Amino acid sequence: TGGVNLDATPPARRYRTVIGAASLIVAPAFMSVGDLMHPHESWDAAAQVAMVVESASRWYVAHLLLFVGMLVFVPGILTLSDVVTQRRPAAGYAARVLLVVSVGALSAVFVCEMLLGRFVSQGAVQAAAVVLFQTFQSGAILGALLPGLLAFFIGTALFVTPLAATTGPFRWPALCLALGAALIMGEIILAEVLLSQIGNVLILVA
Repeated sequence: TGGVNLDATPPARRYRTVIGAASLIVAPAFMSVGDLMHPHESWDAAAQVAMVVESASRWYVAHLLLFVGMLVFVPGILTLSDVVTQRRPAAGYAARVLLVVSVGALSAVFVCEMLLGRFVSQGAVQAAAVVLFQTFQSGAILGALLPGLLAFFIGTALFVTPLAATTGPFRWPALCLALGAALIMGEIILAEVLLSQIGNVLILVA
Protein backbone atom coordinates (compact mmCIF):
# COMPACT_ATOMS: atom_id res chain seq x y z
CA THR A 1 0.00 0.00 0.00
CA GLY A 2 3.02 2.26 -0.21
CA GLY A 3 3.00 3.05 3.49
CA VAL A 4 -0.61 4.34 3.52
CA ASN A 5 -2.51 3.40 6.66
CA LEU A 6 -5.78 2.06 5.33
CA ASP A 7 -7.22 1.80 8.82
CA ALA A 8 -6.94 5.57 9.16
CA THR A 9 -8.85 6.18 5.93
CA PRO A 10 -12.43 7.35 6.61
CA PRO A 11 -15.14 5.06 5.29
CA ALA A 12 -16.06 5.93 1.72
CA ARG A 13 -19.67 6.61 2.66
CA ARG A 14 -19.03 8.77 5.73
CA TYR A 15 -19.10 12.07 3.85
CA ARG A 16 -22.44 11.10 2.26
CA THR A 17 -23.89 10.42 5.68
CA VAL A 18 -22.67 13.77 7.03
CA ILE A 19 -24.01 15.70 4.03
CA GLY A 20 -27.30 13.81 4.14
CA ALA A 21 -27.73 14.43 7.86
CA ALA A 22 -26.95 18.13 7.43
CA SER A 23 -29.48 18.30 4.57
CA LEU A 24 -32.18 16.75 6.74
CA ILE A 25 -31.67 19.53 9.30
CA VAL A 26 -30.89 22.58 7.15
CA ALA A 27 -33.52 22.03 4.43
CA PRO A 28 -36.54 21.71 6.76
CA ALA A 29 -35.17 24.67 8.78
CA PHE A 30 -35.18 26.88 5.66
CA MET A 31 -38.65 25.67 4.72
CA SER A 32 -40.01 26.11 8.24
CA VAL A 33 -38.79 29.71 8.40
CA GLY A 34 -40.14 30.39 4.92
CA ASP A 35 -43.54 28.97 5.76
CA LEU A 36 -43.72 30.82 9.08
CA MET A 37 -43.19 34.05 7.10
CA HIS A 38 -45.81 33.06 4.54
CA PRO A 39 -48.85 35.38 4.25
CA HIS A 40 -52.34 33.94 4.07
CA GLU A 41 -53.39 32.07 0.93
CA SER A 42 -56.51 31.70 -1.17
CA TRP A 43 -57.39 29.70 -4.27
CA ASP A 44 -59.35 32.77 -5.47
CA ALA A 45 -56.92 34.61 -7.75
CA ALA A 46 -58.20 38.14 -7.00
CA ALA A 47 -58.15 37.54 -3.24
CA GLN A 48 -54.68 36.01 -3.40
CA VAL A 49 -53.21 38.87 -5.41
CA ALA A 50 -54.72 41.38 -2.98
CA MET A 51 -52.90 39.55 -0.15
CA VAL A 52 -49.65 39.58 -2.14
CA VAL A 53 -49.98 43.32 -2.80
CA GLU A 54 -50.14 43.94 0.96
CA SER A 55 -46.86 42.08 1.60
CA ALA A 56 -45.11 41.45 -1.72
CA SER A 57 -41.55 41.37 -0.32
CA ARG A 58 -42.55 39.01 2.48
CA TRP A 59 -44.30 36.76 -0.07
CA TYR A 60 -41.17 36.69 -2.26
CA VAL A 61 -38.73 35.94 0.60
CA ALA A 62 -41.00 33.21 2.01
CA HIS A 63 -41.04 31.38 -1.31
CA LEU A 64 -37.32 31.98 -1.88
CA LEU A 65 -36.60 30.18 1.41
CA LEU A 66 -38.97 27.37 0.44
CA PHE A 67 -37.23 27.07 -2.93
CA VAL A 68 -33.73 26.99 -1.42
CA GLY A 69 -34.88 24.51 1.23
CA MET A 70 -36.27 22.18 -1.42
CA LEU A 71 -32.99 22.17 -3.35
CA VAL A 72 -30.94 21.61 -0.18
CA PHE A 73 -33.24 18.68 0.67
CA VAL A 74 -31.92 16.54 -2.22
CA PRO A 75 -28.98 14.93 -0.32
CA GLY A 76 -31.36 14.16 2.54
CA ILE A 77 -33.75 12.44 0.14
CA LEU A 78 -30.93 10.25 -1.14
CA THR A 79 -29.84 9.39 2.40
CA LEU A 80 -33.35 8.47 3.52
CA SER A 81 -33.95 6.36 0.44
CA ASP A 82 -30.68 4.49 1.15
CA VAL A 83 -31.98 3.62 4.63
CA VAL A 84 -35.23 2.32 3.13
CA THR A 85 -33.41 0.40 0.38
CA GLN A 86 -31.60 -1.63 3.04
CA ARG A 87 -34.99 -2.87 4.22
CA ARG A 88 -37.08 -2.89 1.03
CA PRO A 89 -34.99 -2.32 -2.11
CA ALA A 90 -37.90 -1.79 -4.50
CA ALA A 91 -39.66 0.69 -2.20
CA GLY A 92 -36.42 2.56 -1.58
CA TYR A 93 -35.67 2.88 -5.29
CA ALA A 94 -39.22 4.01 -6.12
CA ALA A 95 -39.21 6.52 -3.26
CA ARG A 96 -35.91 7.97 -4.48
CA VAL A 97 -37.14 8.41 -8.05
CA LEU A 98 -40.49 9.92 -7.04
CA LEU A 99 -39.02 12.34 -4.50
CA VAL A 100 -36.32 13.56 -6.88
CA VAL A 101 -39.00 14.10 -9.54
CA SER A 102 -41.08 16.04 -7.02
CA VAL A 103 -38.19 18.42 -6.34
CA GLY A 104 -38.56 19.72 -9.89
CA ALA A 105 -42.32 20.23 -9.63
CA LEU A 106 -42.24 21.85 -6.18
CA SER A 107 -39.36 24.09 -7.20
CA ALA A 108 -41.35 25.24 -10.23
CA VAL A 109 -44.29 26.13 -7.96
CA PHE A 110 -42.06 28.11 -5.61
CA VAL A 111 -40.43 29.97 -8.51
CA CYS A 112 -43.86 30.89 -9.93
CA GLU A 113 -44.86 32.22 -6.51
CA MET A 114 -41.57 34.18 -6.31
CA LEU A 115 -42.30 35.63 -9.75
CA LEU A 116 -45.74 36.78 -8.60
CA GLY A 117 -44.23 38.53 -5.59
CA ARG A 118 -41.61 40.34 -7.69
CA PHE A 119 -44.16 41.17 -10.39
CA VAL A 120 -46.36 42.92 -7.84
CA SER A 121 -43.52 44.61 -5.93
CA GLN A 122 -42.22 46.19 -9.13
CA GLY A 123 -45.49 48.03 -9.65
CA ALA A 124 -47.49 45.71 -11.87
CA VAL A 125 -51.16 46.53 -12.26
CA GLN A 126 -53.19 44.35 -9.91
CA ALA A 127 -55.44 43.16 -12.73
CA ALA A 128 -52.37 41.96 -14.66
CA ALA A 129 -51.14 40.11 -11.57
CA VAL A 130 -54.54 38.39 -11.29
CA VAL A 131 -54.23 37.23 -14.91
CA LEU A 132 -50.72 35.95 -14.22
CA PHE A 133 -51.89 34.00 -11.17
CA GLN A 134 -54.90 32.59 -13.05
CA THR A 135 -52.54 31.46 -15.81
CA PHE A 136 -50.43 29.64 -13.22
CA GLN A 137 -53.60 27.97 -11.88
CA SER A 138 -54.68 26.84 -15.34
CA GLY A 139 -54.65 23.23 -16.43
CA ALA A 140 -51.88 23.98 -18.93
CA ILE A 141 -49.49 24.94 -16.10
CA LEU A 142 -50.69 23.55 -12.77
CA GLY A 143 -52.09 20.46 -14.48
CA ALA A 144 -48.65 19.73 -15.94
CA LEU A 145 -47.09 20.08 -12.47
CA LEU A 146 -49.69 17.95 -10.68
CA PRO A 147 -48.05 14.54 -11.31
CA GLY A 148 -44.79 15.85 -9.88
CA LEU A 149 -46.58 17.27 -6.84
CA LEU A 150 -48.31 13.95 -6.23
CA ALA A 151 -44.93 12.21 -6.56
CA PHE A 152 -43.79 13.94 -3.37
CA PHE A 153 -46.58 12.47 -1.28
CA ILE A 154 -46.46 9.02 -2.89
CA GLY A 155 -42.68 8.90 -2.52
CA THR A 156 -42.93 10.01 1.11
CA ALA A 157 -45.45 7.25 1.83
CA LEU A 158 -43.15 4.68 0.20
CA PHE A 159 -40.15 5.46 2.38
CA VAL A 160 -42.12 6.17 5.56
CA THR A 161 -44.04 2.87 5.54
CA PRO A 162 -41.05 0.46 5.86
CA LEU A 163 -39.50 2.62 8.60
CA ALA A 164 -42.72 3.09 10.58
CA ALA A 165 -43.81 -0.55 10.27
CA THR A 166 -40.97 -1.91 12.42
CA THR A 167 -39.69 -1.00 15.85
CA GLY A 168 -36.41 0.84 15.99
CA PRO A 169 -34.90 4.33 16.02
CA PHE A 170 -36.50 5.33 12.71
CA ARG A 171 -40.12 4.59 13.64
CA TRP A 172 -41.18 7.75 15.44
CA PRO A 173 -39.24 10.13 13.17
CA ALA A 174 -40.90 8.41 10.18
CA LEU A 175 -44.37 8.80 11.69
CA CYS A 176 -43.64 12.44 12.53
CA LEU A 177 -42.47 13.08 8.98
CA ALA A 178 -45.57 11.37 7.57
CA LEU A 179 -47.83 13.60 9.65
CA GLY A 180 -45.92 16.66 8.49
CA ALA A 181 -46.33 15.67 4.84
CA ALA A 182 -50.06 15.02 5.38
CA LEU A 183 -50.48 18.51 6.84
CA ILE A 184 -48.66 20.03 3.87
CA MET A 185 -51.05 18.20 1.55
CA GLY A 186 -53.94 19.62 3.57
CA GLU A 187 -52.53 23.11 3.12
CA ILE A 188 -52.35 22.68 -0.65
CA ILE A 189 -55.95 21.48 -0.83
CA LEU A 190 -57.49 23.93 1.66
CA ALA A 191 -55.14 26.93 1.19
CA GLU A 192 -54.62 27.05 4.97
CA VAL A 193 -51.03 28.16 5.58
CA LEU A 194 -51.16 27.13 9.25
CA LEU A 195 -51.27 23.46 8.21
CA SER A 196 -48.03 23.60 6.24
CA GLN A 197 -46.40 25.73 8.93
CA ILE A 198 -47.04 22.94 11.43
CA GLY A 199 -46.14 20.32 8.83
CA ASN A 200 -42.73 21.79 8.01
CA VAL A 201 -41.86 22.17 11.70
CA LEU A 202 -42.81 18.51 12.24
CA ILE A 203 -40.53 17.48 9.37
CA LEU A 204 -37.73 19.52 10.94
CA VAL A 205 -38.33 17.78 14.28
CA ALA A 206 -38.37 14.38 12.53
